[in-house]
Amino acid sequence: MANIKLAKLHDISEKISEVVFKDKTIILFKYQDKISAFQGNCPHKNTPLSLGHVENGHIVCPAHKWKFSCITGKESTHKSCLKSYPITIEGEYILIDEALVKEETTSIKDNLRSMKDLPSPKGDFITGHLAKFRKPDIHMTIKEWASELGTMFTISLVGKKMLIVTDPKINKEILKQRPGKFRRFYKVDEIMREMGIIGVSNVEGETWKQHRKITTAALNAKNVNGFFPIMERVTEKFHRKLQKHSKDNSSVEIQEELMRYTVDIVTTISFGYEMNTLESGEDVIQKHLSYIFPMFAKRMTSPFPIWRYVKSKKSKEFDIALQEVKDKVDFLISEGKKRLLENPTIRENPSNYLEALLVEKEKEGDFSEEEIFGNVLTTLLAGEDTTSNSISWAMYYLAQHPEVVKKIKDELESICGDSPFPRSVNEIAKLKYTEAVVNEVLRMKSVTPFLIHDAIEDVVIEDVLVKKGTMIMNTLTLAHGDSDYFERPEEFIPERWIASGCPIHGNHSPKVAMTFGAGTRYCPGAYMATLMMMMGISAMCKNFQVSLDTSRGQVGEVLDFAIQPENLWLTFKEEALSTL
Repeated sequence: MANIKLAKLHDISEKISEVVFKDKTIILFKYQDKISAFQGNCPHKNTPLSLGHVENGHIVCPAHKWKFSCITGKESTHKSCLKSYPITIEGEYILIDEALVKEETTSIKDNLRSMKDLPSPKGDFITGHLAKFRKPDIHMTIKEWASELGTMFTISLVGKKMLIVTDPKINKEILKQRPGKFRRFYKVDEIMREMGIIGVSNVEGETWKQHRKITTAALNAKNVNGFFPIMERVTEKFHRKLQKHSKDNSSVEIQEELMRYTVDIVTTISFGYEMNTLESGEDVIQKHLSYIFPMFAKRMTSPFPIWRYVKSKKSKEFDIALQEVKDKVDFLISEGKKRLLENPTIRENPSNYLEALLVEKEKEGDFSEEEIFGNVLTTLLAGEDTTSNSISWAMYYLAQHPEVVKKIKDELESICGDSPFPRSVNEIAKLKYTEAVVNEVLRMKSVTPFLIHDAIEDVVIEDVLVKKGTMIMNTLTLAHGDSDYFERPEEFIPERWIASGCPIHGNHSPKVAMTFGAGTRYCPGAYMATLMMMMGISAMCKNFQVSLDTSRGQVGEVLDFAIQPENLWLTFKEEALSTL
């Protein structure tokens, strides 16, 4: 019996490692302080187990999620088992008896498909699908491609392949494996750092874990509930403006009005800075955000960073806008620090996100000024645009469903009395039907239809070997309109989200709705966004009749950082309390 060196002891950890011995693949990993060795390929489809992971005491195959015991190698569901290899440890080496290694595997390449095996839509010989990819209706094009090609296909962007995945179960698994096996599209970090933004949305690895810990603590339910008076004040102003529109009998381009509403809330919550665009008009930050959003989206899809070498007029406007916003935010951060020094009691109950971040920074220590700036600005960029568009789409559907508006009114009447909107977080928590409306809106029109990731290492997605560095687009919303997951998916039925109130009792799979993401990178601002949506919807529905202004023409949609409505005009007619 001859013991042969298999691996160095210090190279083996809880993560699965692969070694090749005598043309055989073996996996090694540490579990419960013991190193184990098993055959390297899954007996089901011969998938390399090194591309999987260890979870709850089991080796999880990346292709079809078979789970093998880390101790015995047994897979109970399908009555299968991995071959185990006895090993010994001498000094710094792990040894194996070469006589015990027998034939049990075949070539990995013979059992996995490659990206080349997947279907692809017809594209240009040189640029591939780049032209369509950069259009504002790309989300609709992907839907058409998926109906023709299935749940996994590829597109080409000037010779570089991108994998498109539309299956919600596969997408959820990919999102759950961030940041270990997948990271955000590299351009997100590259362009945001170029903008001077280092925040939870773009950093990776250990830096992300630190940012995540601090930002999640700053946006916890206690702090967000403490921000509620800000939402209440701004909603009061918003309601007064709707009353004025009703009195003037004027129609409202609601997406623009809601942009002011959300930017007033988000900037006050973010910095303690009351912008008040609802009453005083455009502010410096709002003015410059109109340059930043479109340019960021454009640079994300640009095949060549020409702005680094030649400054166009729009690039110069973007640079000026970004610098103006930076200067304003830097000033607001300095003011936040002063408040913290002058009033130490703020540490117990921060009045805004900046103060909460500064408090967490004091607790954690190693968090730079640039990172404070990056996370505050990230919250502003992410929260204002997506939430305003989500509320806009809510009103688009509600204006066409007066029976749903009536149910919202009745619920608000029973909970809030004569008040035109909720006056506390406790009242909002009781608005179950309004919450169902929010969920149905996010199903019907999720404003973030896809996420783009890079594979950090070679991975297996289903039975496809995806190489390190491959771009993957996770299309999250196609399942929302699939009858396999939702009964009558084309219909606006908020009741489907209320277990006791669903009138159709058909397919209902809420877990495939990943509007705010999934896994460890789930959006930390989801709770705050939901509160804002419920407040805005309440203010527009409680005391008003809401109608589409059809004289303005057809409502359209465009993807510009988020899916937003075009030409959405509404009329608001205030109702007397006695008629409610």
